[in-house]
Amino acid sequence: MKLSIIIISAILAISYADFASDCISVHNDYRIPLGLPEMKWSDDLAKSAQKWADHLAATNSFQHSHTEGQGENIAWATIGYSTIEQYVDGWAEEEQYFIKGKNFPDCSNTGNWLDVAHYTQMVWKKTTEVGCGLGTGSRKEYFVCQYTVKGNINGEPVY
Repeated sequence: MKLSIIIISAILAISYADFASDCISVHNDYRIPLGLPEMKWSDDLAKSAQKWADHLAATNSFQHSHTEGQGENIAWATIGYSTIEQYVDGWAEEEQYFIKGKNFPDCSNTGNWLDVAHYTQMVWKKTTEVGCGLGTGSRKEYFVCQYTVKGNINGEPVY
């Protein structure tokens, strides 16, 4: 009995480590080419993001947590349809609307800052930590990443 608990704990630890590593890696894939500091994983942000992802899954809702002092990106898909990379790549697709060198929120070529807000949070120069969570509902899964320092501050440069 004790051995099976240890093995299960080890599997969960590996899964969490792989999840964290994947989240960090894909975020940094967008930051490093821009000369930005690499993101570091935050267990505290991950706990908060997981709690919010579980809430979204339990309530079948889709809204930001508005956690004080944190930036946040959220996404959902049909269960098993998307990978971590696909979720983050989806946010990064907003780069096509981003105007480099402009301060937030005047950095979207569409004139609507919401069209770049996920991307700008990911590449916000002052942001140094990320933590993510994945909640599963009856038909959907919810992916949440929370960030410190919070990005998307009016009048400030993205990077």
